[in-house]
Amino acid sequence: MSNLLVVTDAILGEAEIENINIVRSGEDPDARDDIRVIVPTEMNKRLWLEFLDQLALLDFEEAFRVVSHAEKGPATLRADAEKILEGSLQTLSDAGLPGRGRVVEGEPLRAMREEVDDGIDQVLIITEPHPVEDTLNIHWSNTAEKTLGVPVLHLYWGTGHVDD
Repeated sequence: MSNLLVVTDAILGEAEIENINIVRSGEDPDARDDIRVIVPTEMNKRLWLEFLDQLALLDFEEAFRVVSHAEKGPATLRADAEKILEGSLQTLSDAGLPGRGRVVEGEPLRAMREEVDDGIDQVLIITEPHPVEDTLNIHWSNTAEKTLGVPVLHLYWGTGHVDD
């Protein structure tokens, strides 16, 4: 049995289901997996770094959204995260995968630690690319890799590209 934690900031799609199945491929196909999904309301982003990330990707529209996102209140952020969680659980269900999840507020690493303490044995973090943070190894996913004590794989949303 595999206990997989998926941490995402976007609704899971076909590429993410493929990646989940790849991670599960070494498991007994008859084993009952426990797939849990965490969607943080806010990833404690440094806005200037996120802004630079989007500029590095030449995504000027997203760079503008990053700046305007800073003005969203807690209720809006929670509603956005709830939609992401609901859509992701539906995607898992449509793919025949069992899943349950929750929205977490504040630091995602604390919630990830709670899940690991509750039996999670591997973590799949799925985010948009963060060129500046990933190059400098200062993204929170790097901290998760160093501190959780279980295998952590950081993938870019919509691809199979691994952040190394």
